[in-house]
Amino acid sequence: MMQTIKHYRAFQIDPDGHVFGCINIACGDDEEAKRQAASLVLLHRIELWRLDKRIALFDQSSEIMPRQTVG
Repeated sequence: MMQTIKHYRAFQIDPDGHVFGCINIACGDDEEAKRQAASLVLLHRIELWRLDKRIALFDQSSEIMPRQTVG
């Protein structure tokens, strides 16, 4: 069975709440798209959208996978 690819957009949001960038993501489902969008969080918030529906919101405090520390 062939998996359907869905298209998402990860919007980069500045501290004032304005969109300053957009990254297109193609995934098989919402969960995979959420993992990819969460990995994009550096300094700014990320909003993940599919068509006109917001799927998730990520910022530095809402990472799916905690960062490992070396030491």
